[in-house]
Amino acid sequence: MSSRIAINDCLWLRSAETDRAPYFRWLVKALEARGARLFTIQNSNDGDGLQRLKDILWHSDVHVIIDLMLDRELKALFPVFKDRKNFSLAMMDWWTSSFWYKQHAEYLLFRNYNGIAARTGMAGFAEGQPVPWLSLPEKMVPFQILGAMGRLPALAAAPFIEARHWRQRRQDRKDKSRLLYFPFTIVPEQVPLKDEPFEYDFANVSSTTGFWIMRDAYAPARLTFANLYADRRRLVDLILKFDHQPYRVFDLRRQPEHLSWDRYCDVVRKSRYGIATGGLHQASLPKVLEQVCLGAPIIGPELPFEFPWLKDCLFPVNPMQVQASELKPLLDQALERHAPLRQNCLSLREKLLGMYSPDRLLDLLQEQIDGRPIPSGYLKPETAA
Repeated sequence: MSSRIAINDCLWLRSAETDRAPYFRWLVKALEARGARLFTIQNSNDGDGLQRLKDILWHSDVHVIIDLMLDRELKALFPVFKDRKNFSLAMMDWWTSSFWYKQHAEYLLFRNYNGIAARTGMAGFAEGQPVPWLSLPEKMVPFQILGAMGRLPALAAAPFIEARHWRQRRQDRKDKSRLLYFPFTIVPEQVPLKDEPFEYDFANVSSTTGFWIMRDAYAPARLTFANLYADRRRLVDLILKFDHQPYRVFDLRRQPEHLSWDRYCDVVRKSRYGIATGGLHQASLPKVLEQVCLGAPIIGPELPFEFPWLKDCLFPVNPMQVQASELKPLLDQALERHAPLRQNCLSLREKLLGMYSPDRLLDLLQEQIDGRPIPSGYLKPETAA
């Protein structure tokens, strides 16, 4: 496209399945307040919605931003866009969506900077990480069971899939200006502060199993159905050995039911530290931002590209390198440093709520489209350079 894209004038195509998450609902409200056009399909089987969308788009030249679609939804949308095109693609787990959309998109919008790093040669996806050969499911639910069972067949098929990925990378469009950073949003209502006594020293409020199908040409096929949250699992398991001896530890895996959002915030506020990692693929998860804004410092590894402010709210521990014998002294040190790290979190809260507000991030997206650099504060200096 030769004409300038104005994101407020685009049609934002969304999925009802992903819009249930709080950090996406607030983005929808910001888009509505700006007067942007939104169209929501219910799921990949929404035949009526897909037909209405096709009728709209084939009578309009509006640029479409396809935001947060699952791969099965992208497949259902293919008949709408295969000839029309004129779209950009915004992603969460960019490694799970197919190559065709990325090849034909005007812009690629990444919530995680590791997608940009992989495409620009800065660092490979999960590069240098000790990825486990096999992993058991965290819960006996269908996708996790199938993911664990499919690991060995996925490894056997990986060389053939990687040959296709190699060809796709050779055909890829190398224009770096197409690659835009569009991180997760946060708003004050999402992370309410309360003055509450601590109940836990360390809290894990995240899954420790992350199985994905690697459909992107820049995500190694050998990682399909590998547990990319193995680092988090190892750190949580090591800390759990000291539960009540002497620490108090909350672990999501021991809860009989899914945490409501209010309960999630309650646990984080009542915890001295949140256990958080970006996984072996070093993704910038919204939970890190949420927990810091709730006043809980993070115990875990640093992120390589984003969140330069995290160093002031982090007690660094490398989950895949720390030994069990080393952990108890480190946990003692973490608790000794809790007070200043918590104060750093509280001091940063207003700044972060401003930086990652939906309106600010939509402006950030437009600025990048207009050719302006990402302002300081979002990326580490070496990344920005």
